[in-house]
Amino acid sequence: MSAETKVVFDGFHPAYRADPYPRYAMVREALPLYPLRPGIHLATRYAEVSDVLTDPDWGHGYDDGINPLRPGVAPDDVPGGIVRMDPPQHTRVRAIVNRSFTPRKVGELADRVERIIGELLDEAIGAGEVDLVEAFARPAPFTVIAELLGVPKADYGDVMAWSMVMVHGTDPDILQTPEQLARRDKARVEFDAYFTDMIAVRRTAPRDDMFSDMAAALDAGTATGPELAGLCVALMVGGYETAADVIGTGVVALLRNPDQTALWRERPELAGSGVEELLRYEPPVQFTHRVALTDRELAGRTFPRGEGIVVAMAGANRDPAVYTDPDRLDIARFAGANPPPRALSFGGGVHFCLGSILGKLEVRVAVDTLLRRAPDLAFAGDPVWRNTAAFHGLDSLPVRLRA
Repeated sequence: MSAETKVVFDGFHPAYRADPYPRYAMVREALPLYPLRPGIHLATRYAEVSDVLTDPDWGHGYDDGINPLRPGVAPDDVPGGIVRMDPPQHTRVRAIVNRSFTPRKVGELADRVERIIGELLDEAIGAGEVDLVEAFARPAPFTVIAELLGVPKADYGDVMAWSMVMVHGTDPDILQTPEQLARRDKARVEFDAYFTDMIAVRRTAPRDDMFSDMAAALDAGTATGPELAGLCVALMVGGYETAADVIGTGVVALLRNPDQTALWRERPELAGSGVEELLRYEPPVQFTHRVALTDRELAGRTFPRGEGIVVAMAGANRDPAVYTDPDRLDIARFAGANPPPRALSFGGGVHFCLGSILGKLEVRVAVDTLLRRAPDLAFAGDPVWRNTAAFHGLDSLPVRLRA
């Protein structure tokens, strides 16, 4: 009996939302590529996942109609805009907002990030016991990206509601019910219409925000209206939900490993390494997919043009060939002169996460401030994991912030 027939991957099942990592490990230990269905394989080892993410000949293939995960779907009907594009379209559209996420620009946001987080934490500590997701982890990065885009505060409720529908809609179509797909498609249309209207407003009344940058790109003819609306959706959803998820799951991981919580408090200079470790340990995006744009070779197998692969960062980030004792949380893992290779949580290559620098800043400030200002931080109930396979995070996290 072959390894392929001995292993049955079931890591997308709702029963494993809280801890999918043993399911990925089972595949990773058995074989480099697991056949999910004809024309689509799963990669869980660091070497193969990294190779696919950094190879520009592994793309999305929607424009050419060769994506086997969503056959026959038109490019403009794919949620997420820029995340489904291939170069040169991807390069052109991404360039419109690249300057908003440079290290210098993000550094200029540090004071504002600290103020937002400090104000939210003031309220949470005052309450004494809160749902940390609702009161802190989600509104902090949401406010940052909403301000960067130029979303009016009056619209925050609608925008967050649409965003959460899109988070659930990111899962593979095969994992969703017709009702869920209908909600996602409705939210995408409403989201696109909202952002199209906001860009139109900035064409006549520009400000220092990304909506104005996009209005200028529209006037210059460097991007179309649908491209810009899709870019806004990707920035809004990816720009806060990934950071929110790392903050939430990171707090859970730290509370379950009190030695690491104590170490963070004793050695705050490890905060940068700690963030990298939280991203490795609980990646906010568990997997993504690519399509062979040309015939590709991977792990001794030929992938003809049009075949697909699901790359599991959740498996790669715990590959023992790369990380010593990978199932152990170690906030000092990435400190020192010879750290291991970076985790693949933010992808790689041309699709490396645009907001990774900002996301790391938000997580570092949020976790560091929380641990410093809430020495009595403890669970006040069980974490509730969100029922999504691709985005990995919490629906709620009851905590006590003071004795």
